Amino acid sequence: MVRPKQSEQHPDLETAIKETARKQIGEKGAASLSLRAIARALEITAPAIYNYFPNRDALVTALIVDAYLSLAESQRTALVPLPQDDHPLRLRTLGLAYRQWALSHPGEYNLILGTPIPGYHAPMEITGPAAGQSMYALIQTIDVAYRANKLTVTELSPALLNMVTPWIEKFDYDGHPCVIHFALASWAQIHGLVSLELFGHYSAVEDEDAADAFFLAEINATIERIGIRK
Repeated sequence: MVRPKQSEQHPDLETAIKETARKQIGEKGAASLSLRAIARALEITAPAIYNYFPNRDALVTALIVDAYLSLAESQRTALVPLPQDDHPLRLRTLGLAYRQWALSHPGEYNLILGTPIPGYHAPMEITGPAAGQSMYALIQTIDVAYRANKLTVTELSPALLNMVTPWIEKFDYDGHPCVIHFALASWAQIHGLVSLELFGHYSAVEDEDAADAFFLAEINATIERIGIRK
């Protein structure tokens, strides 16, 4: 029997490679990612993969960019039906959407925000812009509240200002530095909660509703702490 051409087996081979890689990461972890194993799973030759990804790191970088963009899209989509002037609701919704994306994409979440892959160093000129997009909705939401005078701001200490300045420059942000501070603090809180849950640190809690309630309570506490209001 004549073996089908690779273009007939996989009309969109690049997508098939990525999907197989994500499956492999989900089953065995990112550190075990292997181009040869992907080739075997797709029943293609390893050189066929090299036409798209010259090495493992190039594939990992592409997967990281895709994951960040997927997270960013989930954040943007979550805000679409919400009223523009309900700032606490919009911030709360972003937190819930972040958690839902992570729980629905655990392998991709771990790839971008979990355990680093030994020997891999992300090229920031490629992954940085995508990572920035995943933060943009959060910064914009807090900034809109600030410009509507619905956010309590104070002057930052020199140390905190040094912390947020690189982010201000990265996003070319021209508002109050507190907005970036609050965005980073909110992200850190949400990320910590999601990571504890996703990596099994709530194993003693068998009630899913309890985990939902705990997450929501902490998101509400963050909203109250930063002083964002309707």
